[in-house]
Amino acid sequence: MADNKPSDSQLRLLLAQFLFAHNVDIETLYKALGSDLSGADSEAVSHMAGIIDGIALATSKIRAHGVDNWAKN
Repeated sequence: MADNKPSDSQLRLLLAQFLFAHNVDIETLYKALGSDLSGADSEAVSHMAGIIDGIALATSKIRAHGVDNWAKN
């Protein structure tokens, strides 16, 4: 049986679409998670920041161009 798990990039897109559909601001979500990054590994923080930035960018493009056309613009 084929594994139909979405890829990491598909999961990030699904998360961005969910956040957009529910009008959740990514920075507000991040603060609500209560993560204290002061003692975290700098590479992990950098990676997480890149993911959050990517989701924030996708969410803003979805707002501007719609779910069907956001990646084209």
